[in-house]
Amino acid sequence: MKRLAKGAIALMTAGSLILTSACGANSESSNTSGNANASAKASQVELGTLDPANPTKVTFYSYSLAYPTMKAGMEQLIQEFNDTVGKEKGVIVEGVPDATFQQYKADISAGKEVDVVQHTFNLLDSSRLGLGFKAYEDVFPQAELDEHLKGISPNALELGKIDGKMYGLAFTFSTPIVFINGKLFEEAGLDPANPPKTWDDIKKASLQIKEKTGKDGFGLSPQNGWVTEGLILSNGGRVLSEDHKQAEFANKESVDAISMWKDLYMNGASAKGTDAEVSEQFMAGNLGMYVSSTSLYSGIKKASEAGGWKVYGGALPQFGEKESIPVNSGSVLAVRPDSPEKNAAVWEFIKFVTGDRGYTIITSQIGYLPLRTGLADDPNGLKEFVEQNPLYRINLEQLSRIQPVAIWPGESATEMVTAFTDAIVKSVSTDADVEQTLKQAQDQINGMMP
Repeated sequence: MKRLAKGAIALMTAGSLILTSACGANSESSNTSGNANASAKASQVELGTLDPANPTKVTFYSYSLAYPTMKAGMEQLIQEFNDTVGKEKGVIVEGVPDATFQQYKADISAGKEVDVVQHTFNLLDSSRLGLGFKAYEDVFPQAELDEHLKGISPNALELGKIDGKMYGLAFTFSTPIVFINGKLFEEAGLDPANPPKTWDDIKKASLQIKEKTGKDGFGLSPQNGWVTEGLILSNGGRVLSEDHKQAEFANKESVDAISMWKDLYMNGASAKGTDAEVSEQFMAGNLGMYVSSTSLYSGIKKASEAGGWKVYGGALPQFGEKESIPVNSGSVLAVRPDSPEKNAAVWEFIKFVTGDRGYTIITSQIGYLPLRTGLADDPNGLKEFVEQNPLYRINLEQLSRIQPVAIWPGESATEMVTAFTDAIVKSVSTDADVEQTLKQAQDQINGMMP
């Protein structure tokens, strides 16, 4: 991958912020008889017949096609499908770049065919209700679906479910990691191979880096909503109620978690600015620790090699003895085929890009985690790549305790996300009272609940 110019890095990190702050939690249905009927109906789904002589076109709207660090890998994924399975079965996938997550909405409104979307988590329910996205169980045969999903991390399979049905299959995906500048750690008398494990350790290390090197010790932008949710959950708090009908992020545990972050942010050793600005500061070698998505690792590694320092990593820090609970960033594949033939074509594409070869490309060429975790130890998969890039082991280990980031319910999801993010930014970066600020936002969001 070519070295990015500064502007490209900013675009990459801005894109990462958009996509990682737009994530979501699953909602389980209590209506077991309704789910049983749905399963019976789904088992009767039949796929149409494909014809290699007259291939069926599938449109795939992807934000990864619009970002410099992801574009080549996603193009390879699509082209390899078209040249192999697509050619054999009779499917041609056309990729549509969608940097702003708005093109697919506009094209659906215009009546164009929009078959598959690389969709963010947090607005999935809104798209389900208003844009015609369909549950996998309703368009693909249940037996084939069950067989294909074997080998994918069980926790990952829960992330795109709403009311017990899969409206999105986890696709490009990561957990948060603490990137560490080994040179600044060593200059501060710290061991980069022994990263801070608690938030108290993070604070102590950040102050020590600032004192010894004059550089900021730690960076996490308050705009980074998905990491925020991990902080709240790690301290025993909640973002949404279990039934997803109420916002609950103003409870004591959540307030204490955000108050800790505010103390860290205001301690004089924390980087300020947007996520893109903090990322650039880290890549320039001027920041000791930076919390973000594994998807940035490729760019960070190249920057560290160019700058003459080594990048290390650590898991999401914990509160005292409480084990940290990371949430996911990234996307799902949401589908809206409109005929039996299109069902069959879309299903062939889904199987390829979320199969062994698909995830090998996604991880090695784009930087996201392989949700088929066995590939990390497969000599024909990603074993060599993971050995050369051991930070991926940190994220793979976190999958065992990951919880899904919030899918905000109903058609007001965008407004809910904005209210939540604005409250976090205000709480962390100003002198506003944390509890009062969170309570006001919680009340505002609950007033929008469907």
